[in-house]
Amino acid sequence: MQHVPVISPSEEEFANPIDYLSQPRIQRLGHLYGMVKLIPPQSFKPPFSINKESFKFHVRVQNLSELNILNRSRLFFMKQLNNFSRVSRKKNASSEKLTEPYVRLNGEEKIYFYDLFIATLKGTSEERHNNHYGDFGYDIKEENGGSFLSKKRRRSSSRPSSSPPNVVDLPPLSEIIENTYLWKSLSRKFNSSVQDLQDVFKKHIARYYEFLATQTRNHGTSYLSKLLYQEEYPKSLLSDEEHSSQDEDELESEDDEGCVVCGRNNKPTKMILCDSCDKPFHIFCLSPPLTSIPKGDWICNNCIIGNGYYGFKEETRYYTLDEFKNMCNNAQKKLTTDPETGETFNIEQLEEKFWSFVNNMENSLTVKYGADVHGEGPGEISGFPNKDYKPPDLDVCDKAFTEYTKHPMNLLNLPDAKGSLLPMFDRKISGMTIPWIYVGSTFSTFCWHLEDQYTLSANYQHEGAPKVWYSIPEDSCDQFNQLMRDLAPDLFEKQPDLLHQLVTLISPYDEKFRNAKIRCYKAIQYPNEYIITFPKCYHAGFNSGYNFNEAVNFTLDSWVPYGVEAVSDYKLTGKYCVFDMFELMLNVVIESLDDNSKFQKSLVRNCYMEVLNTLNANVKVIKLLSGVLKNQFFLEKTARDDIAHVRRRKMLSNDDSTKLPQHQMSSADDDEDFDVFCCKCKTICSVAFVVHFKNGRTRKKRKLHSMTPTQLNELANHNPELEVLCLNDYMNLVQESDVDDQRTLVKSDGYSDEEDADPFANDELNYVRDPKEVNDVLNMAGKLIDSST
Repeated sequence: MQHVPVISPSEEEFANPIDYLSQPRIQRLGHLYGMVKLIPPQSFKPPFSINKESFKFHVRVQNLSELNILNRSRLFFMKQLNNFSRVSRKKNASSEKLTEPYVRLNGEEKIYFYDLFIATLKGTSEERHNNHYGDFGYDIKEENGGSFLSKKRRRSSSRPSSSPPNVVDLPPLSEIIENTYLWKSLSRKFNSSVQDLQDVFKKHIARYYEFLATQTRNHGTSYLSKLLYQEEYPKSLLSDEEHSSQDEDELESEDDEGCVVCGRNNKPTKMILCDSCDKPFHIFCLSPPLTSIPKGDWICNNCIIGNGYYGFKEETRYYTLDEFKNMCNNAQKKLTTDPETGETFNIEQLEEKFWSFVNNMENSLTVKYGADVHGEGPGEISGFPNKDYKPPDLDVCDKAFTEYTKHPMNLLNLPDAKGSLLPMFDRKISGMTIPWIYVGSTFSTFCWHLEDQYTLSANYQHEGAPKVWYSIPEDSCDQFNQLMRDLAPDLFEKQPDLLHQLVTLISPYDEKFRNAKIRCYKAIQYPNEYIITFPKCYHAGFNSGYNFNEAVNFTLDSWVPYGVEAVSDYKLTGKYCVFDMFELMLNVVIESLDDNSKFQKSLVRNCYMEVLNTLNANVKVIKLLSGVLKNQFFLEKTARDDIAHVRRRKMLSNDDSTKLPQHQMSSADDDEDFDVFCCKCKTICSVAFVVHFKNGRTRKKRKLHSMTPTQLNELANHNPELEVLCLNDYMNLVQESDVDDQRTLVKSDGYSDEEDADPFANDELNYVRDPKEVNDVLNMAGKLIDSST
């Protein structure tokens, strides 16, 4: 596999990293390869400045074979079949508990139940729907209707869009059983006889398939995900059945847990526990509701249909660096040494060994990774020198140490370096503008993912064994997304944001990966080296032993279109944005009014147009809804005074005496939200949002106007009576309702009908910022832009 390019800036270039990385030559490399390795000038050797006495961290336990997307899907499916078997024995379903996710035909060939299930759907749907549907027979649609594939082909291949959730189409069981063409096709695919495959399907899959098809038809949907309950704290089907690994606090919280469906804990009300996940349900909250508690096993839909959730367990104990390093050294020898010759494996041999562990479902190797560590005290946030802490035994003069604390390639400083746009916020964002630390062990891994909001990232290795990286550049994102969805289409329907969860791998050496024509490159990172990832670069990798790395995000001017695209893509998968792109671009426009030389004219113009288009779209919807929404407010603790906000931040930046220590520079606690999110699409409501009362009225008058964003988000997520909706989702709700559309969207002088009959009578429009003020800013900026062109 080809390695990514290595760049070696001069000292002058290294001292101005944003300008250096913005050079067309470097930009082309980033576009072609997705990432580059940056080797600093020889003079740059920052001393490792972590406080080894106080720095402690949790570790994640990673089961390597379960990270393989196909392995995990096969294991999920086996669990789902077993759960279905437990509750359907009275219906003569197979009562045999599966211990392997496959059967062997003639004692040799493995037939995986999941593979046969997916291939069956694929073959049937291809015949039924011809070319109207996507690969594997899954009808791929946009949320607002229409063909996603046809629209996607019209887009530039260099700006691929994230795919929306797949829709699993389940034809009647009889149609599958009687389809001679299908079984002949499957026979060729699996290299097995038709009779053998039909026997496997009928014995292990057919009744389960019939259950799924019946459930979707009865609920009037093609989505398996519509049959699932939305859980705040889901449990994976691959979790240990015993509670031995669980924390006592976790067990106590489960005892007090309310009904999964309604969230309430009504002790006198009849509740039933799922015999698979132990989650509680009110019997009348189920669909269809139960009239009494059934005898024998009862298992919820999330455990029979499968919610697709998977997460890493985290050990409760804390490690110091020395403790973790000693543990790694003790465990490393058997993983990194040839047992026959006693020789240490080289990096290529370790790479081959790592992927063999990931691909082999029979392998049970678990490894530990101190990932996403974000300390709080002095000397715990970063391994780079910083003014809050200097190791007492450090053999570096004060002047040199101080120079390192100020250097822009110190990852504490890079997000705020000259030319980066992230300083447009008056707050720090943990993991993005404040570094996160990664303490690796042999074969600990980071799975395929994109950076938050498609920003660039810089990863620096302070000490330890090499880290192996893989990059998929942006022009192969589409092929990679499609491959992953083809391998596990049902998993992506249940977990649309799966590739944002950092829990999924496929080897770039896998035959399916290579056949998908995905461009992929490799990098091997050593101490005192940086890896720079560019926008929309999928990356993954593993550690070859103990090491200490840290990473942070930053931006270039060329990133802005990617940031805008991320907002649209996140809506398709329900992923939350980390920051408000509208706010960032508006702040660029505002600051350009005071200093029109601070930013490139093209950047200001692009931000101006994006803000203008977003504002106009929001104002248009607000006008259309004026006949519906009689209650309109400016919220005290969420409304933005944008001009005052930026001027206040500029005053702080000019007065060093007002600056907080690095670890305290945050406008809110990590657990505090700065923005209000839509309950439906999870987007940030940048201009306004609507509080919709689901039953048309509220039992309790709430002082919403005095709530913080965190309080509003928590209220919307936990109160079944109301929801917070962005303007577009609220408009869709109104249009889909039984209220007369003409009266609702045109009439603006009150209602003739009684309020009690109006499901929107008590709904409230809440402004996050004043559209008139934003429009005034844009008018001033527009004149400035026109005069400079």
